[in-house]
Amino acid sequence: MTKVNSAEQLLEHYRQGERNFEGSNLDGANLSALDLKEINLSRSSLRKADLTSTDLSKAILFQADLSTAILNRVELSQANLTGANLSRSLITGGILKKTILLKASLNGAILIGANLTQARLRQADLSDANLSSANLSEAVITEAKFTQAKYSVSTNFPVGFDPIIADMRIQESD
Repeated sequence: MTKVNSAEQLLEHYRQGERNFEGSNLDGANLSALDLKEINLSRSSLRKADLTSTDLSKAILFQADLSTAILNRVELSQANLTGANLSRSLITGGILKKTILLKASLNGAILIGANLTQARLRQADLSDANLSSANLSEAVITEAKFTQAKYSVSTNFPVGFDPIIADMRIQESD
């Protein structure tokens, strides 16, 4: 395990084959458009980091702090974000297929057009999130909190999910 404090250190070690960067501090780091498949950034701080278009598929981000991070068009398929903090992060167009978001905080996150197909959102907090045009088909949303979250007519929900009962609010335009 190598703790790093900059994007440069992370890339240098990642290129050498290291994948475990648990507990690193990468607040505000520019990690956009990188291939970081299968990286372990558990318990790392990535507040305000820019991960736009970064491939984090199969990454382990257990209890990572990604609050206010920029994750537009990020690839997080099959990643584990159990207990992660994604509050107020920008995840527009992100791909989170089969992503584990158990007990994750997505409070106030912008998930416009995000693909959360088959994501596991059990006990996740999506209060005040914007899910306009997001795809949550086949997602597991047991005990997830959606209070005041926004959705649009083009948002796809799992069969049987009622956004009104979940206390969500319809967004007038996509």
